[in-house]
Amino acid sequence: MTTNALDLPQYAAQAGRLQLTRADGVGHAMPPSGPTTWWADGTTSYVLHFRGGQAHGWTIADEADTVIRAVDSLRAGEEISGDRLEHALQDVRRLRTRLAALESELILYAREKGENGRAHMNLREVAEGLGIHHTTVAERQARMEAGEHAAWRNWLVQDTPRADMYQPDA
Repeated sequence: MTTNALDLPQYAAQAGRLQLTRADGVGHAMPPSGPTTWWADGTTSYVLHFRGGQAHGWTIADEADTVIRAVDSLRAGEEISGDRLEHALQDVRRLRTRLAALESELILYAREKGENGRAHMNLREVAEGLGIHHTTVAERQARMEAGEHAAWRNWLVQDTPRADMYQPDA
């Protein structure tokens, strides 16, 4: 297989288990940059590491990719076609709802008792992380504990009952 030199990364970078090097094999002056690689055409690649499989990692990564491409197109002043625009709007909505489910689940986790018998985070710490008032966090927690979860919670937890969540491995 031959590769066009423009398809190869501008800088070598250690990206997880994947080692990318320049076409000429010459070492680079910059230190490895983690999961990021810069390409000669100005594109940046960022390697994501996840174990969630199709249900979690791939789905979110695909939607985030669509969103990033839409941002790039808007910033570049490009025309976004009807189908592509519709797809971008759908993925923005899907990603937003998935993130809402994740935020809610993180609130529940943060308020659950850890090994020391205390909540992982107090209401004020959770509120600070979310940029909202601590009473709002308390109200949301109470609603979720009463069964009012985010619309896509079942997608996130794969229908796992709350009592079975976050149990340490036996």
